[in-house]
Parts: sequence; structure tokens; C-alpha cells
Amino acid sequence: MRTLIALLEGAVRYLGWWLQAATAWRDPRAPLGPRRLLVLLAGVPLFLVVQAVHGLCLLLDELLYPGYRRQPVGRALFITGIPRSATTFVHRTLAADTDRFRTPGAWEVAVAPAICQRRLIRRLGRLDARLGGHGQRALAGTLRRLTGGLDAVHPVGLDAPEEDYLALLPAGGCFIALLAFPAAAGLQGLSRFPERLSAGRQRRLLDCYERCLQRLLYDGAPGTVLLSKNAALGSWAPALYERFPEARFLICLREPRSALSSQVSSVGAARALGVAVDEPAFQRLLLDAYAGSLAHLARLAEQDAGARTAVVDTADLRADPGRVLGEALERLGEPVAGPLAQALAEAGQAGSGQGSPHRHDPSALAWAEPAIEARLRPPYQRLRAAAQRVDGQRDG
Repeated sequence: MRTLIALLEGAVRYLGWWLQAATAWRDPRAPLGPRRLLVLLAGVPLFLVVQAVHGLCLLLDELLYPGYRRQPVGRALFITGIPRSATTFVHRTLAADTDRFRTPGAWEVAVAPAICQRRLIRRLGRLDARLGGHGQRALAGTLRRLTGGLDAVHPVGLDAPEEDYLALLPAGGCFIALLAFPAAAGLQGLSRFPERLSAGRQRRLLDCYERCLQRLLYDGAPGTVLLSKNAALGSWAPALYERFPEARFLICLREPRSALSSQVSSVGAARALGVAVDEPAFQRLLLDAYAGSLAHLARLAEQDAGARTAVVDTADLRADPGRVLGEALERLGEPVAGPLAQALAEAGQAGSGQGSPHRHDPSALAWAEPAIEARLRPPYQRLRAAAQRVDGQRDG
């Protein structure tokens, strides 16, 4: 029943956001020009059909695999922080230990969020492999053509570890949908979870997200630990901390103005949706999201009386990724051995000192530096000064 309610609410909200976008002629974040009109008349209906199919499959799970609801989330490891703060690097380094961790591939959250979809696709994949693997090669080639320009920002692959919050798209609970509907208050509120959403909406989204995580574990190898990476769920972290009392949180930081600049640059593809990513009105949405995430993450770190949180800064990761991640995992009670130790050793040998190949210019931000610093610097400094930060030395 909870799944049905979440999906119905998502469908109603999407229809409302669609109508709102179609009538917002002069919204500076997404003015209704020819490109925007084409997206709303052709792209959005297709998107809604896909989400409806996902929703039906999620409901089918309730009939075919009711046991998934008894799957405990347990000692999950949540990688969170602010966007563009090396969360992908950390996630993919740890996800290399496939014997220990269960983390979703891109296809599992974007193409097949339901158990029944995944199992059907796996069967088709095995059949395709016996027939020569032509279908898989064609899909991979299509994906490379569609996402080739994103490689410097966020490498994409069908099997690459991905953010599981994409599974919340059918319920209207995924922040990335803001790129299509920037005027939607219900999507804006996802980045300021406790303040902007009603208690009922928060509970329903948390229920839905927990179901997503249970599906992943139920459909994975027995005994594996959930590894979740969601840089967009920073403001959700305190609520997740309470809901999953055994879970641990690895918080990633980056100098906030540089991170915000990288984020604005990385969503440049939203111009194809008719979104004015260079305008102050749109960039304010990202600034608000960063401010909310940093504030709630700082509060979580300061209130954590146990060893359930660890904080790492991108600058420290660049200097010595293997050591910093190893110390963070030890703090969180995650043994560094076997394939995980090998992954950390390889990360240390390769280093991340060269950083991301993605290039951006902080001076091109629409908001002046003092306005950004006033909102983002204080909570960022609180996190850098937190006792949970792993760097070998403390900031004063």
C-alpha cells in the first residue's frame, strides 16, 4: 500500500509540475521558447510513460517478491556530501570490492528499478550472450554516443556504480528532475528536506527510499553490505541516520565555491531542456541546495556521539586517497582487508592528485563571491573542524 501511495503521489505531482511549466511563460529559470516547448510537448510525455512503466513494475514486485520488505538495511554505508566533492571517486573505489558491497549499476536504477525488471533483463542478457552479445554491444555504443560529452564530468556506463536516488524518479522524489522542472517547489524542497517538505511527505519519501534499498539488497548476494552514494541527499542525512540506526555515513567535502562552480558547469546539458543554467534565478536553486546540505551535514557530524560518521575533504583525498579512505573506513568500523585493501592500495598508487578532467571557471558564476561565501563558508568550516574529519591534522 505504501508503494502504491508513493507512486500515485508522484504521478499527480509530475502532472502538476508539467502544467506549471507549460504556463510559466516568463520563468527566468526556463523561459518558454521553442526548445522548451518541444521538451514539454514531446520529451516530458515520454518521460512520464517510462516512469509509469517503472511504477507498474514496482507494484508487481509487491505481488511477486513480498519477502523483499523483510530485508534489513543493516550496516549500510552511505557516501554523501555536496555534489562535485569526489563522491563518485570514493564510491567507485569502494565498490570495487564486489564481494563485500552491494551497490547499484546505472542500469539498475535508471532502466530497471524493480526486481522483476532486473531479473528479466538478466535473463535476456544471458540469452544475448549466447547469441553473440550483439544486443549488449549495441546498447553500450548507444550509451557512449548519448553520454560521451559527460565523461569529463561523470563517467557513465551501464554497469558503472550509480546513485540509487535515481530509483526515486517514479515517486517524484529525485532532485535531478529539477533540471526539467526548475519551478517545482516540491522538487526544490528535496534539497532542504526537513524545512521545505511536510512531515507526511518526508515520511512517504523515506518509506519509498527504504523500499528501494531493500530491493537492492534482496536482489544481491546474501551477506553483502549496502553501499549507497547520493551527493544530492545531504539534507536527508540526519533523517537517514535516525531511520537506519546501524548505518554509517562517509561525508565528502570540497571548497564550496569551487564545488558550486563545477556543479553549475556539469548541469550545462540542461540547456537542451530549455533551462537557463547561467541565470542567477536558476543558480540560486543550486546555491540553496548546497547551503542546506552543508548545514545539515555539519549538524549531523556534531551530534554523532558514536563512530557512525567520518568526514573527508577533496584536498586531502588528492594528497593521499588510499590512506585517507582507509582511516575513514576504520573509523566507521569497516575492516580494510581483501579486495577493499587492494582497491585502496591502487587508489593510493594512482593518486587522485590530478583531480577531475572537468574544467570550469568559478568567476563565471552568476552570484557574486561574497554572497556565496556568506552562505556556504560557515557550515563548510564547521565540517572541516569536526572531530570526525580524517586528514592527519586539525584545522584551528
